[in-house]
Amino acid sequence: MRYPRILPSLAALALLVAATPAGAVDYRFPVADEHYSAFYPTAYMDEGGHDWACEDLYYDGHTGSDFGGGSWSGMDAGRNIVAAADGVVVATNDGEWDRCTTGDCGEANYVILEHADARRTLYWHLKQWTVAVSVGQSVTCGTYLGQMGSSGYSFGPHLHFGVQESNRSNGDPFDGPCSAPPSYWIAQGDHGGLPGNACPNLGPCTPAATLRCGETISAANNATGSTATHSVYGCGSSSSGPEIAYAFTTAASEPVTLGLTGLGADLDLFLLGTDTCDGNGALTCSTNPDASEEWLTFDAAAGATYTIVIDGWAGALSAFDLTAVCTGGGGGTDTAPTVDTAGDTGSTPTDDTRDPGQDEGAVAVPG
Repeated sequence: MRYPRILPSLAALALLVAATPAGAVDYRFPVADEHYSAFYPTAYMDEGGHDWACEDLYYDGHTGSDFGGGSWSGMDAGRNIVAAADGVVVATNDGEWDRCTTGDCGEANYVILEHADARRTLYWHLKQWTVAVSVGQSVTCGTYLGQMGSSGYSFGPHLHFGVQESNRSNGDPFDGPCSAPPSYWIAQGDHGGLPGNACPNLGPCTPAATLRCGETISAANNATGSTATHSVYGCGSSSSGPEIAYAFTTAASEPVTLGLTGLGADLDLFLLGTDTCDGNGALTCSTNPDASEEWLTFDAAAGATYTIVIDGWAGALSAFDLTAVCTGGGGGTDTAPTVDTAGDTGSTPTDDTRDPGQDEGAVAVPG
């Protein structure tokens, strides 16, 4: 399983940002809808002696945003914390005492997600034994992560929500006169209020064409019919696009091998049983690093329609050849290959030379 990749340097990040200005992931407020109205901000990130709005709702050295949810009674009733956006779990901790009032109670319970733009979101001080996800798991916007608690460096129940940029520096998700734009929230809201709690409505993947046994489609992941809105399909990986989808069907129940070749950048290959692109429902996938070829084999059911998604890691762009080889003998075709070469076939350099646990030591313990 390939874990989400980490850009190696600010120079590489600059190349990525220049190539994909729309690739940033935006966040919903990370609290379940049924508990949204119980929360309120208690301390924003310290922006050098003020908060993001140049006001004083902060404390010195604070590296994130704190949100209360009804103190101890709220904690005891249960306040569900959810993923702010699609991503992959890169770190968790659970089992720590969760009723700290002194700010000196050791380690916290937490979840850390990494998103398709290489930023991370941190969910800190969670209630003991409520962490519901594990490292390597793909999650979608709104996935339950755990409950509000008071574990670790905490003076009472609250959620500390932190953002780390791709170079692991702390980022402020709020945009204001004393913080750098843009806002990372889908709907930021006013100072002293809450960001919106709605996830983006991404809709299904619409196939650009249909692939059949014996055919090859030559195109690019930003060709006509591509989008740049989907990112998580399962298999412990997230990609920021652009992505392009194809339908596949065969008349026979038979093994099918899909090959993605001719790559000049890092594209990944996903097979879905429906056209619902975002989620954890990939039947199988191939997520080799860099510009490596991608291959996968599955048992196709006669007459069933599958969705093939080709997505770029961190905005990667590349031409490709997508081929279907059916080995059962009943679903072959003499149809000439479909060719679609529309779109820019340039590539964006990416890097995948690191261990799954790399950079964990760079995670600062928030307050």
